[in-house]
Amino acid sequence: MARPARVVVAAALTAALLVGCAREPIEHASFTTVEGETVPREFGIVTDPWHVDEWADVVGAQPTMVMEFEQWHRDRTLDEHFAEARRQGLSSFMVTWEPWVPVPVELGQEAQFADQPEYNNATIVSGARDDYIRAFAESVAASGLTVYIRYAHEMNGVWYPWSRDPDNYVRAWRHIVDIFREVGATNAKFVFSLNPSIWMSDRRWREDARRYWPGADYVDYIGSTMINFGGRKYYEVEEFTDRFTLMYEEFHKPLIITEMNTAYEGRVKWLTDLRTWLVTKGGFVTGVVLAQAESRGQVHLGAQVGDLSWNVTSDPETQPVIRGMIEDLERPWAG
Repeated sequence: MARPARVVVAAALTAALLVGCAREPIEHASFTTVEGETVPREFGIVTDPWHVDEWADVVGAQPTMVMEFEQWHRDRTLDEHFAEARRQGLSSFMVTWEPWVPVPVELGQEAQFADQPEYNNATIVSGARDDYIRAFAESVAASGLTVYIRYAHEMNGVWYPWSRDPDNYVRAWRHIVDIFREVGATNAKFVFSLNPSIWMSDRRWREDARRYWPGADYVDYIGSTMINFGGRKYYEVEEFTDRFTLMYEEFHKPLIITEMNTAYEGRVKWLTDLRTWLVTKGGFVTGVVLAQAESRGQVHLGAQVGDLSWNVTSDPETQPVIRGMIEDLERPWAG
């Protein structure tokens, strides 16, 4: 549950950037699904595209995409963001598309979960938001990018208002996809992005997730948050990856880790363990998004959890691991 923040980089390094020059397009490795479809492998970061070059110069590797959170109450398209992503040499963009007015985090989880009738599932199904959805879809269609639409994420939790009505959630999802198809946005890839809820049994998790499933014809990828908060919410990599395997077996779609971060303590080992798993066992994972922005979850949990405020751009110990992860995703999976 991260939120976007600009990547902070030393001023001495930013002076050396190439300003105004477009980067060469990034070449993707690919993954072939069990259905025989070839899909790209991605490494993304949560930032706006104007700060990709800063991040890449410090870390020493270039991501293939950025991810931004976009709330519906802004009532806008992302044309300028897409154009800048192209200028940066990116060919992909992920939008975490949130149908709500964000609730101040200090009001707590209950307030965040409250219904917002102007944006709820039933309102979307009714067609009341069709003008906005269509304009956004047309912008995506014209973007010249692969745009991953991570719509109404972590729906199987109890901290976002779109989780309140699973039946209409499914109808809203299908309604939105149908509009994207009507405008010819074939470059939009819809990501059904779950919360792993690894404290649940497999059976309970599967039952909860299935209530929101729009159907294979309406989903291109599954996604999952992977945030190790530390403290009493410390989870080993293996606990997440066991749930990822269950997701893949349940829904039969390639998986993107749509928000990945870990607490400061033990971070190098944790990231190294993730990299090892991705190379040796995670062939069905076609993307990872490093999310080092403000976390609503950390604010809600407070002193019960560890420190998520560190950033790879100022942490030389983790930079080799992240560089290696990017390099691994640039190669066809050979596990």
